[in-house]
Amino acid sequence: MLRKLDDVLCVIEDWIMVGLFIAGLVMAFLQVVLRYLFNTGIHWLEAGLVTALIWAMLFGAVRAVRDGFHPRVDLLPSLVSPKVRAVLNFMAIGSAFLLSSYVLIDSVFYAKFLNMINALHPELGIKLFYPFLIIPVITVLMTLRYGLLIYTLFYKPDAHAPEDQFRDHIGAKYQKGIVE
Repeated sequence: MLRKLDDVLCVIEDWIMVGLFIAGLVMAFLQVVLRYLFNTGIHWLEAGLVTALIWAMLFGAVRAVRDGFHPRVDLLPSLVSPKVRAVLNFMAIGSAFLLSSYVLIDSVFYAKFLNMINALHPELGIKLFYPFLIIPVITVLMTLRYGLLIYTLFYKPDAHAPEDQFRDHIGAKYQKGIVE
């Protein structure tokens, strides 16, 4: 079950990251061609490009949680006993889970507020609510990823790299961004 969930999340993350990157690349190419060949442009292309690339990076941040690519202090866990390492793992991943949960709740509240006041994006001309929806979506995925890591800590709480332990525990098909 967990492997299936992880596989689905990985496929969704991959497709969204690639799709947004390609969309950003097309918008950048179109803007350059219009600007330098035709001395014109489309006013919303720049904002669309920035939005697409930021969204792609946010999905990459979710994947980085799964693959253990976020920065952390690796020396300290090597110097302490397994029990202390287990406590540090629970504190680190637990606090990240709580923080992402708080941001999720807050972002849903703010998204409702943006929808209520009908604020418009200055460049795109759409309700600001729509581009902002990426924050609740990303924080749901982040919270889910951190929850999966906490689940893994119940099996091997003193792991040096809980992310590696998670992938090993579920027999992950995707290993650090590579399909095996």
